Amino acid sequence: MTADHRALVERYVEALNRHDYLDELVTEDVVIEYPQSGEVIRGRDNLRGLIEHSPAGPTGADAATARGRGVDEVKVVAPLYTLVRVEGGGRTGSFEVRVHYPDGSSWWWVQIYELRAGRIAHSTHYFAQDFDAPTWRRPWVEVEQRR
Repeated sequence: MTADHRALVERYVEALNRHDYLDELVTEDVVIEYPQSGEVIRGRDNLRGLIEHSPAGPTGADAATARGRGVDEVKVVAPLYTLVRVEGGGRTGSFEVRVHYPDGSSWWWVQIYELRAGRIAHSTHYFAQDFDAPTWRRPWVEVEQRR
C-alpha cells in the first residue's frame, strides 16, 4: 500500500488547528524528537498529555474562549498552522508548516517522519523563528516576501 503523504499531513495540520488528538495519525509507540530542546516524547499517551495541557487549550477547545492554566488566568488564542509543503515517498516524508501566533510572531516548523502501517511512528521536529535578512548580504541575495 502506497502512503498518501499529502493527505496524511493535511489531516495532521487540520487536527492541530482543531486542538484535536492525533491518535489516528500516529502509532501507539510513536517517538517524537525535538533536537533543539533535547526533548523526546515517547508514546501516544504522552503526546495526548501534551495536547491536553497545551496553553492553547484542551482537545476541541474553541480558540476564542480557551483559557491558560497558571497563577493568573489569561486568555490564550491558539496558533494557526498553515501547511506550506509536503514531500514523501514510501515510508519517509517531511513537511513545512507556518505557525502564526497571536502575538504576531511567525515560526517555521519542519517535521521529518517515518511511517509504519500508514501512521507516523517516528518524527523529528525543528522550529525556527523568522528573522530579518542582514544588510551585508543584500548585494548577493533577493529578499522575498514571507509567506
